[in-house]
Amino acid sequence: MPAPQIQSDYADLPGVLATLFSSLLDAEPWAAFLDHLRHAAQATYATLILGPRTGAPPGLILTPGADPGIDAEYARNLFASDPFVGLPEGKVVHFRDFVSEEALRRAPEFRAFMSNLEVLGVDLHIAGRIELRLRLTRATGQHPFARDDADRLQKLVPHVRIALALFDRLATVEADQLIYAGAVAQMAIGVVTLDREGKALRVNPRAAAILAEHDGIALRHGAVTLDDSDLAHQLHVRLTADTPGDALTLRVPRPSGAGDLLMVVGRAPAADPALGGPAAVLFLTDPTHSPRITAAAVRERLGLTQGEAAVTAELAEGLATVEIAARLGISLNTVRAHLRSIFSKTGVRRQGQLVQLVHHSLPGLGRPST
Repeated sequence: MPAPQIQSDYADLPGVLATLFSSLLDAEPWAAFLDHLRHAAQATYATLILGPRTGAPPGLILTPGADPGIDAEYARNLFASDPFVGLPEGKVVHFRDFVSEEALRRAPEFRAFMSNLEVLGVDLHIAGRIELRLRLTRATGQHPFARDDADRLQKLVPHVRIALALFDRLATVEADQLIYAGAVAQMAIGVVTLDREGKALRVNPRAAAILAEHDGIALRHGAVTLDDSDLAHQLHVRLTADTPGDALTLRVPRPSGAGDLLMVVGRAPAADPALGGPAAVLFLTDPTHSPRITAAAVRERLGLTQGEAAVTAELAEGLATVEIAARLGISLNTVRAHLRSIFSKTGVRRQGQLVQLVHHSLPGLGRPST
């Protein structure tokens, strides 16, 4: 009895495309798209294989609805011998048109694996380093893939290519954020992102601890507030300014007498506050709990002289130039001369920028205060 004719018309193509892009933000990226695609294409399975273009085992093999053991078996024993690889980039290909009988004879385990399957596939690359393989599979009893099936899948290729580029960008940003968060955590720096109204969009654990003390600065009704009216005005002006300018460094007095907090106000990168995005980033340092930034570490990191590094370290700890001169036993003119040289070497133009540069550096600059 002949296999039933299946009309794979992708009637829900808008839904497939919507799921393609929305699935990139899911806890399991791509899964919802693959499940939607296999139903639209009347396929038994839709599989995605993602990894480096080095021949190394893939980082991701995903086949929604299949026994997880099948993907594990493929990765462990069949990936290296799979002859359905090296497809023309971006072109949908049928397995039977690409893989010869001779190639299957040289891979008996893979031949047995494919004995009851029909497969369409397409490979996409990004900058020669990432490869995505998309495979549609029909089992015995279903109608074999025809030219129309390949044509319909081909129409999805430009969209999948865009999704792959977005996925790569999202993964890169997430990795950068994790590295940055780890560095900030090790330096015990509080970080708060604010919108134009002063509302906190994100607060890291160290900042939450500082704000919870309600000692000169606090989070009230979702907004960062300062007890000192002059500092509060400076922060408001910075948040609402159309051109924020350079980083602003403020010392926040604490009524408890625990010592001033150092607060650096920098502009939020790559965001449009008018659209509700972050307007500024606050970096909060508590000298009584934070690691002390050492001159030796600053000297090594920024390539400064011993005197320049000492000035930089004290500035990063929140001291004013007059206080730095007194602590180091040098004249105010010497401090200013060091700063001019430091600015020239580091490319910054203001003291606030220099403080921000130090606090953006990789962990390892400090040692615990004694």
